[in-house]
Amino acid sequence: MNSENIISAFENAIEKAFADFDRRLKQQELFQVQTKVLTEIQSEVVKADYYQSEQMKNISISYKEFYEQLKGTGRSYENIIAEKSLVDTYSAFEKFLSDCFYAIYEFYPKYLGELIQVNTVDFLVDSDIELCKKNVIESKVRSIIQPNNISVIIDEFKKSFNVNKIDISDDDKSLLYEVSLVRNLVIHNNSIVNRIYKETVKKIKNPKYDFTEGDTVLYQLDAVLDDAKNTVTRVSEKIKKSIIDDASRLNHHHSNK
Repeated sequence: MNSENIISAFENAIEKAFADFDRRLKQQELFQVQTKVLTEIQSEVVKADYYQSEQMKNISISYKEFYEQLKGTGRSYENIIAEKSLVDTYSAFEKFLSDCFYAIYEFYPKYLGELIQVNTVDFLVDSDIELCKKNVIESKVRSIIQPNNISVIIDEFKKSFNVNKIDISDDDKSLLYEVSLVRNLVIHNNSIVNRIYKETVKKIKNPKYDFTEGDTVLYQLDAVLDDAKNTVTRVSEKIKKSIIDDASRLNHHHSNK
């Protein structure tokens, strides 16, 4: 494959990564809209006292009863949807970043360095060289994504590949980091603020959300979700454009390594 074809294929891989990210965000928006519509339908049916059958009436009453029972536990149906949307939104962003790193290493493997770890089974037992390549790259990407906060991950594009056009503001990085901490509370601590969160958030210069230890993040979850969606979309668009704009330099640098 000549340089032009490599560059074109690489650019397509980055475009696909962003398209997958955008699709996943749109799925979340549709999911939220559908939930709101169902609730509004039930409410309007009750107001109009419109039931075509006794069964419809019983279903509507049951829906309302279960809704109130759940709300009485301190967690509404809307809270659960917002929690899922926040987790999925941030996961989509992390997946986009992973896909970008994967594409760079796949098309320009010299960036992996001279020393790499190879799975013995892939290389010596099964002799599956393609699977071996895939596992090497995936392992490298995980080493970037899993242990680091979002600022370090974004800066890795500059550090490892010299993609200096990626200019993400400190405010956006801080907000993404704060969102990731709230996401962790949702996943690991039932949306309750703990001491670990309070200690970690101190590292952020001007945190936007001021939660008290033992408090719940549920009452501000919609605002956090809106911030998350707006910021990850804006940042992902910048990263996509910057990498594609730098594709020729990446290719040239790799060829002369």
